[in-house]
Amino acid sequence: MPSGLAVRALELRRGRHLLARSLSFELPPGGFVELTGPNGSGKSTLLRVLCGLGRLEAGELLWDDSRFDRASDEHRSRTHYLAHSDGLKGALNGEENLELFAALRQFRDRQREIQEGLGYYEMDALKAVPCVKLSQGQKRRIALSRLWAFPARLWLLDEPTTSLDRSGIERFADHLSAHLADGGMAIVATHQRLPARLKPTFQIALGTVA
Repeated sequence: MPSGLAVRALELRRGRHLLARSLSFELPPGGFVELTGPNGSGKSTLLRVLCGLGRLEAGELLWDDSRFDRASDEHRSRTHYLAHSDGLKGALNGEENLELFAALRQFRDRQREIQEGLGYYEMDALKAVPCVKLSQGQKRRIALSRLWAFPARLWLLDEPTTSLDRSGIERFADHLSAHLADGGMAIVATHQRLPARLKPTFQIALGTVA
């Protein structure tokens, strides 16, 4: 039976600065971690380590009780990292940005899912508008559309509700709830209060190194 992600005695650093020592937790299928802490406390660093973009200084990562290669195609396919920046090219429209993401990640035949994602986050009418002309909230909705178009077991989300209005936040909350109910997992770094119906399995507060 899948046991999810396990983090053992992880050490987080930015340059020579120690951010966290002996960080350990287990995230089972359906589990949701709310990651909090001030700017510079290591939230983004942790997400980048887990998705394979950051350096693993010390500690051990397990997936379903087995060690894994963070750079492997297998791990890339089961994780979806959404950075604090939207990662959109301003000269491209929303649809083109999602198509570019599909090409870079070697996803094939995702046109239907791309349209569904843009529709879910209410960007149908603006999908052909260059992203440079969109508001920050609209660009965030396009970025979140990737979660629909390119599903993964583990979501690693850095401030996913930044710039969203109430409608956008509620749509994200519905999407995250459905993902968890289907056995997905999520680690969400946020400064904002999420809707009360999103109840994390547990919280991790970074910022104090013992």
